[in-house]
Amino acid sequence: MNNLKLKLKNYFSNYNFSFKQFFYDCFKHPLYLITHPIKGFDEFKREKTSKLYVAIFYVVMMIVTQTVMYNAGGFLINKNKPNEFNFLLTVVLVLFPILLGVVGNWASTALMDGKGTMGEIFRVIGYSLFPFVWFGLFATLFSNFITVDEIVFYNFFMYLGILLTAYMIFFGLMGIHEFGLLKNIMMLVFTIVAIAVILFIILLFLSLIQYVYSFLSSVIEEFIARYL
Repeated sequence: MNNLKLKLKNYFSNYNFSFKQFFYDCFKHPLYLITHPIKGFDEFKREKTSKLYVAIFYVVMMIVTQTVMYNAGGFLINKNKPNEFNFLLTVVLVLFPILLGVVGNWASTALMDGKGTMGEIFRVIGYSLFPFVWFGLFATLFSNFITVDEIVFYNFFMYLGILLTAYMIFFGLMGIHEFGLLKNIMMLVFTIVAIAVILFIILLFLSLIQYVYSFLSSVIEEFIARYL
């Protein structure tokens, strides 16, 4: 009986510790990064205070947020049709820009002697989704109880989430690459250029695939028409 009590006590103490650690990692630490961006992202890089699971958690939460915003927004601000919702498209529209941002930033900083790795870039972007996720969910809930005159408050929360996310990405990338302010701005410009180049290559590749597919289809149709 004493052994059972001891095991239960150890189990719940470990559970409480895990919950406290999760709360710190997913809430307190991102808040610390917002309020202390330079020191926080310096520790993010040098002391490796970031956690991969937190970045993944907020990427997943971003998918959840986009799903909730599409389906559960108040009728004054939500013109979407729930029966047209495509979850797979929502996942792609979240994951593809993140992947594009990671690759584009890594490619641009490789030419500028950036110190950040692809893993660190992904973590910065993942952590930076923190304000948009929670402000987005709150604004969506809030939108179900507002009048026309109060839509301005909904827009305020949404824009605040976007602004804080951009703010965290800016200081986060500056911290992990160990850049100054001007060099960080140049790096962001080069990142946008790199993303544009990657998109152009992808579109060119897809166009080539479509051309090859059309050519092979016409050859097969001609072969069938002549010999079968």
